[in-house]
Amino acid sequence: MAPPLVSSPIVRDSRLLVSKPFFSRPYTSFFFPLYATFAHIYYRQYDKYIKGPEWTFVYLGTIISLNIFVALLPEWNVGIEAGFKYNAAGDLHEATHILIKTTENNGSDGIVEIQKVEEDGVIQIYFQFQKKRFLWHSDEQVFSSPKFLIDEPPKLGYLQGWKGHSGDLLHLRRLYGDNSFDIPIPTFLELFKEHAVAPLFVFQVFCVALWLLDEFWYYALFNMFTIVSMEAASVFQRLVTLKEFRTMGVKPFPIYVFREGEWLCLETDKLLPMDIVSMTRTAEDSAVPCDMLLLDGSCIVNEAMLSGESTPLLKESIKLRPKDEPLQIDGLDKNSVLHGGTKILQVTSPEGKSTLPPTPDQGTPALVTKTGFETSQGSLVRVMIYSAERVGVDNREALFFILFLLIFAIAASWYVWVEGSRMGRVQSKLILDCILIITSVVPPELPIELTMAVNSSLAALSKFYVYCTEPFRIPFAGRIDVCCFDKTGTLTGEDLVFEGLAGLSKNPEDIRHMFSATEAPESTALAIGAAHALVKLHDGDVVGDPMEKATLKALGWTVEHKNVTTKEGLGKVSIQRRFQFSSALKRSSSIASHGGKLFAAVKGAPETIRHRLVSVPQNYDSIYKSFTRSGSRVLALASKSLPKLNQNQIDNLDREEVEQKLTFEGFLIFHCPLKIDAIETIKMLNESAHRSVMITGDNPLTAVHVAKEVGILDREALILDYAENTDSRKLVFRNVLETISIPFDPESENFDNEKILSQYDIAATGHALNALKGHEQLRTLIRHTWVYARVSPVQKEFILNTLKDMGYQTLMCGDGTNDVGALKQAHVGLALLNGSEEGMKKMAEQRKIESLKSVYEKQCDLLQRWGQPKPLVPEQIAYLYPPGPKNPHYLKSLEKTGTKITPEMRKAVVEANSKPELPVAATSGNQRPSGEDFAALFSGAGGGGDEDVPTLKLGDASCAAPFTSKLANVSAVTNIIRQGRCALINTIQMYKILALNCLISAYSLSVMYLAGVKFGDGQATTCGILLSVCFLSISRGKPLHKLAKERPQAGIFNIYIMGSILTQFAVHILVLVYITGEIYKLEPREPQVDLEKEFTPSLLNTGIFIIQLVQQVSTFAVNYQGEPFRENIRNNKGMYYGLVGVSLLALCGATEFIPELNEAMKFVPMEDDFKFKLTLSLALDYAGSWAGEHFFKYFFMNDKAADITQRPN
Repeated sequence: MAPPLVSSPIVRDSRLLVSKPFFSRPYTSFFFPLYATFAHIYYRQYDKYIKGPEWTFVYLGTIISLNIFVALLPEWNVGIEAGFKYNAAGDLHEATHILIKTTENNGSDGIVEIQKVEEDGVIQIYFQFQKKRFLWHSDEQVFSSPKFLIDEPPKLGYLQGWKGHSGDLLHLRRLYGDNSFDIPIPTFLELFKEHAVAPLFVFQVFCVALWLLDEFWYYALFNMFTIVSMEAASVFQRLVTLKEFRTMGVKPFPIYVFREGEWLCLETDKLLPMDIVSMTRTAEDSAVPCDMLLLDGSCIVNEAMLSGESTPLLKESIKLRPKDEPLQIDGLDKNSVLHGGTKILQVTSPEGKSTLPPTPDQGTPALVTKTGFETSQGSLVRVMIYSAERVGVDNREALFFILFLLIFAIAASWYVWVEGSRMGRVQSKLILDCILIITSVVPPELPIELTMAVNSSLAALSKFYVYCTEPFRIPFAGRIDVCCFDKTGTLTGEDLVFEGLAGLSKNPEDIRHMFSATEAPESTALAIGAAHALVKLHDGDVVGDPMEKATLKALGWTVEHKNVTTKEGLGKVSIQRRFQFSSALKRSSSIASHGGKLFAAVKGAPETIRHRLVSVPQNYDSIYKSFTRSGSRVLALASKSLPKLNQNQIDNLDREEVEQKLTFEGFLIFHCPLKIDAIETIKMLNESAHRSVMITGDNPLTAVHVAKEVGILDREALILDYAENTDSRKLVFRNVLETISIPFDPESENFDNEKILSQYDIAATGHALNALKGHEQLRTLIRHTWVYARVSPVQKEFILNTLKDMGYQTLMCGDGTNDVGALKQAHVGLALLNGSEEGMKKMAEQRKIESLKSVYEKQCDLLQRWGQPKPLVPEQIAYLYPPGPKNPHYLKSLEKTGTKITPEMRKAVVEANSKPELPVAATSGNQRPSGEDFAALFSGAGGGGDEDVPTLKLGDASCAAPFTSKLANVSAVTNIIRQGRCALINTIQMYKILALNCLISAYSLSVMYLAGVKFGDGQATTCGILLSVCFLSISRGKPLHKLAKERPQAGIFNIYIMGSILTQFAVHILVLVYITGEIYKLEPREPQVDLEKEFTPSLLNTGIFIIQLVQQVSTFAVNYQGEPFRENIRNNKGMYYGLVGVSLLALCGATEFIPELNEAMKFVPMEDDFKFKLTLSLALDYAGSWAGEHFFKYFFMNDKAADITQRPN
């Protein structure tokens, strides 16, 4: 197999191309001779071959239509574009373009131009695709993204000694480009042109042209107006979205950069990788301009705009890390990374020696690692931009569906051609009729309707503050099998409650005794005062881990500036150096001084700290396990004295040396309260046949307890782990109380052991997963495990991948920090943030006020330009402007903000309002307002409707997961599943309804049309209103709160869907044939039907119209997908009353119950016997359709949950 031409995870395949000359492309080379041939025949042999004006039109119209169709094919398919416009290139030097085929769900395929730039006699070859640059590496013979130094982690010593760029940087600028988000905004006409060549739009315009030829002038022009209006609205929405994306980039601002051995002031868009910059607190409207690595000093960062995590984080430099270690960007050095788009709240300038001169602005030096779209923020914006292309349906399934309908359309056209020819109809008219049948049977609204199914789910989720960057994943949520949850911050709250200290009792028997915070020994209190990463901002706020805040508050410690904590009676503790927490090491530590003495304080997982103690207390394991069994979070605390050292010696201490030979200082015990909706959510998932699984890095005993509390486990649990306190790597099943111990050898025993699985629920640790990695029994373990504990982020990702490989639909719910890999691998990844509903409402209100203020100021500016007085200030924002004649609502608005209104204020406002308004001079001469002025004047004034698809903003979405809940509620999982099911059932019902409508149209336009059936204007209007109301209402059914065990049907090509469609169609046709036969008994068929005559009421028209009216009703009513997934049709008021009304209309028409109504509808009088047969036919048509649907649904619908969801009895 040949090596790939382009190396990238988003590129599946690629091919070098060279552009063809215009006249050698198929839509020119083939059709120019065709036009010449037609012209020759038209002028020289007209009477022999063409013989009439109608055939001139048919032949020329066909050639022009085919020419346009062939010319548009490259616009619709990249493969066709490559074949039509390009030839395969022999080598790279000949190539002018490259065809890129993307991997699944990574945007659309495309053809892009290859750029060749000569530099110092060397030709640099590159292309840009989806905002990523791909450079040609001649040594590897491959295109790939520019290599950054951190991609192949360098030694930390190299980065610590780096002195910035010097010399000519032109080659670097060409290599990496500017540090900016270059998102060009096309004009309205440019975007509309793109929409106008889309297959659906072209098809609809073609249909309109045919209707015009058939003299349907009003109908055709109205449809044309509707089509253009819808496309224009879509283009406006895209322009708004593109403008929003453009605002996501950080606007360039001046920054100090260390180049050529000195600090220079440059704009941020000129930054290059490996530049050294001075970072200060970011301005209110700005952010970190690109990804960076902190070289010295420290800073507090808010990453809410990127990860959604609103808790500010302490970032420390790599200055003190060992020089010979490699950079661990996702490990130990994670806390030294500044991500582009985040905000710096505070910086601490470097102290002591530095390899660089002091920064001019007292900032802290940072190394630029990635720029532009290669940064974390750039990647998120790229996902958001190209996810817009992903909303839609399975294109292959839609294509096969249309081909299926075309079979019936072609059969109907053949019937019209044969019968019409026999009746002696004009052949040009027959050709037009045949084309109209085909275009009517292919539903042009299919893509719109199916896209609306996804968009309505997006809009519904946004009301719960759930946002989605990858809408194509919403239907996946409809058939989820396994729901995986992190524990801390997901099922339990982040605000842990400090309960006390354990392990300090002198009585070894008293393992449950807890000391209160006030009883803590001095050494323990000092260790707590030092072992934290809290920082006090300049404004007085303390930021950091909520658990550490709770601990220090309980013991009476106060965090001061410059890494100092104070406690009454103990004085102050000054932290000299921190070793940040690492999920790999499961511990953190600090070196601090107190009273002139230096000591180290270490905090971490009890089993980790145990091996680092000089002396392990006798009851160490019993104590911490006792508390973890009851669901508490337990951290071990230890310390040791250090000799007197200067700051340089402290900075050179090795972490491993500091964190060994420790003295035990007790256990910190925290209570992990469950989130208020956790139990209800898990219960709902269990009852709806979803498998709920916990995946956590916490202690297995704590994990099992919480899993039982929340309802994931309902039997006694066995934990698969290494045997404790031995050097052996043998696996053992143990229960929580350790009264059961069953050795397990994967080489000689099968995990699928009925003795274990029939009695116990299974939990497994990360050690057990490692022991079974690559073993055939690993999948069996994952199939039966309910709780995973002490697993690393990499193992979380592995578990999700394995479940996917086993064929299960997966959902992962986490907090968006340690769970990023798993969140991205799951079919549905949901990051929970820590917002509150009240906070979200305040933010929404603030956004509304800002939008209203922006609109008002645009209005003022434009009216001033036209010499017109300012409008009145809207009441909602009146308090933002001074009182005056144009601000009559000032006091009322101010009162609503909670401001107390004094008599003096009232007097001042009255005086301001009484002052005469100054005349306004025009600032733009007599210039007439343009269309853009009017757009600016009214933009945003109306606000979005309930069904609007939300426009994503940074801070709404998270780079961690496709779905982001701004609220901390676990119930977001059930909301997503509900909307996923809605999207699926909307899709299925839309396919069925459109298919039946199209099949009935095929019969009506062929058999019924040739029989002379025509409908009057009033009748056609009634049908049109019915269809419109039903299509508008059918997707508005609200999901039921309770999740059903059944799953929606996936896909349409199965016995249930196809059997139901064909059965209902057969019932409708049989009824039409029967009624037509009965009508011909009373009104014999005319031997020669005049198809061109005006509409006149007849028994044939009356009977067929009433039958087709009921068939339209049954199509919607029978195929409406209601319970058990969403409310039944009676609760969908608009659709229910619409269908009832039309059913009564048909019934009254068939029974002549209201003669005046029949007369108004142009129905003819009917005999009693025929009325009885017609009414019976209506009932049988509805009953037959209902019976066919429910027969196939009962016997063939695939609504069963997967085997993994079944709980043992």
